Amino acid sequence: MITLKELYRIGYGPSSSHTMGPRKAASLFLERNSQAAHFEVTLYGSLAATGKGHMTDKAILDVLGTARTTLIWQPKIFLSFHPNGMKFKGFDTEGNTTEEWTVFSIGGGALAEEGQQPASQEDIYPMNSGTEILSWCLSTGKSYWEYVKEYEDYSIWEYLEEVWETMKQAVRNGLEHEGVLPGPLGLR
Repeated sequence: MITLKELYRIGYGPSSSHTMGPRKAASLFLERNSQAAHFEVTLYGSLAATGKGHMTDKAILDVLGTARTTLIWQPKIFLSFHPNGMKFKGFDTEGNTTEEWTVFSIGGGALAEEGQQPASQEDIYPMNSGTEILSWCLSTGKSYWEYVKEYEDYSIWEYLEEVWETMKQAVRNGLEHEGVLPGPLGLR
């Protein structure tokens, strides 16, 4: 199992595949095309169908900028590799394409390209199921947090505290605010 920092990520929006992945993709594309005069981002399939309600547009536009970015929504077109497809295009001042990149948001903020394996991180925990970890806890007389302490560095506790505070704030925000979620469904 990988670090808990990969399992508990902080981002905005109700879906990491609809906000964290697209935001990360936009950041990577901007790094490679910082001099572009204009961007065009086409969202396909699930990203296009539910993207406004899940704030996919905000995640991308916050990075690339609203003044120089055009979003194209293609909810009925599903690319074969994954339902959360995106195509980024950069243009110079004369309108010539500087780069085109198709990438997929595959969950948890992770990205993948068709035909390539997503980068994987090395496991730091030797056990991979709750049953195995519970068995270890029972045989050693230790708790789950002590299992985490054995394999994570000290920074995990500060990170988990930040995750906990973020979760509590999200609940407070939900209880204290009313309105309609963005998107075509009009959910209150």
